[in-house]
Amino acid sequence: MAYLKAEDLKPGMVLKSDFINERGSLFLAEGTALTTHLIERIKELKVPYVSVVKDSDAKEVPHPHKTTYEIKTENFLKAYNNSNRVIRELFESVQSGRRLDLDDIRETVGIFIELIHDDENIVPKLQRIHMSDEYTYYHSINVSLMSMLIGKWLKMPVRELRKLGYTGVFHDIGKCKVPPEILNKPDNLNEKEWSIMKQHPVYGYNILKKNNVLSKDVLLGALMHHERKDGSGYPLGLKGNTIHTYGKIVAVADIFDAMMSDRVYRKKRPPLQVAEYIEDRSFDSLDPYISRVFLQGISQFYVGNMVRLNDGRVGKVVYIYPHQPTKPVVLAEGEFLDFSKKSDVTIVEIIG
Repeated sequence: MAYLKAEDLKPGMVLKSDFINERGSLFLAEGTALTTHLIERIKELKVPYVSVVKDSDAKEVPHPHKTTYEIKTENFLKAYNNSNRVIRELFESVQSGRRLDLDDIRETVGIFIELIHDDENIVPKLQRIHMSDEYTYYHSINVSLMSMLIGKWLKMPVRELRKLGYTGVFHDIGKCKVPPEILNKPDNLNEKEWSIMKQHPVYGYNILKKNNVLSKDVLLGALMHHERKDGSGYPLGLKGNTIHTYGKIVAVADIFDAMMSDRVYRKKRPPLQVAEYIEDRSFDSLDPYISRVFLQGISQFYVGNMVRLNDGRVGKVVYIYPHQPTKPVVLAEGEFLDFSKKSDVTIVEIIG
C-alpha cells in the first residue's frame, strides 16, 4: 500500500481502502479504479493523502487482470447500489415527515456526473440492472442519470447537469403521498384513482418548495415532467414553450426508463421499440429537438452490441443511420439486416 497526495494520483490507480468523505459517508469503495474525473473530485475534497495499491501489492487485489470494461462495470455497480440506499433513505424521510437532507444527494449527483462522462457503456449497463422490486428508487436513479446524459448531449454546462440530476432524483418524490394501494395496483386505475395519481407532480412540488433547499428550475422540472407540448399532459395541461426545459428532458428520460422496466401491470418493451415510441411522440407530445438529440445519442450505445431477434437469431449491430437512429443494420448469421427496409424482423433484446 502507498499513500499519495491527490496531485500525484494517476488514472488507473486502484484504491487500497474505502474512501470516506468528511461527513462519514462512503465516497469511493476499496478496489475502485481511479479516473481523471474521480481524481478531480478527490482534489476538490482537499484530502491530504489517499491510499492506493502499489505495484508490489497487485497480487492482493482480487482479479488483477480485469479489463477496463470490467473495472468500470464494478465501479458503476458500487455507485449505483450506494445511490439506491441514499434515495431509499430520502423517500423514507419524506414519508415520515422529516426535513430533506441533501448532503448525500449532492454527493450522489456528483458521482452521476462522473459516470456519464467516464463510462461510455452506461446505457447498456442501466438496461441490464432493471428491478421490479423497489421500482421507484431504481427509476429515480435511472431517470436522473438519463436526464443528465441528455443534458450532456445538449452540451449543457455542468451546473445545469447537476440541476437536471436533482430533477431526475426528485421527479417522483410526490408518489410518497399517493396511497400504496393506488401506486402498486396491478390493474388499470379507475377514474378516481387516476385523478389522485395525476396529482403526484403537485405533491412533489409542494414537498420540495416546503424544504426550500433546491432551485426553482428543479421544482418546475419536477412539477412539469408529465406535461406534453400538445397540452395532453398533467397536472396543468401546459403547452409548448410554457413547459420548463427540465420538464421536457425528464419527460423523455422518464418514458424511456419506464417502458424499459418490468412493472406489475405490464412487461418491459424492447429498447428500439421504446425508441420508436419516443420518435413517434416527438411529432405531437414530446419536444422534437430533445427527442432527436436523445435518439441520436442513445443509438450510438447500440453499435457493436449483440442483440436477439424475434426469429431467434443473435446478431450484432454494425451501423446506425444518423437520421434514422431507430433503424440499425444488424449482421446475423452472415446476413446484413437493414431495419430501415425490413419490417418482419425486430430486435427483442440487447444481450451485450
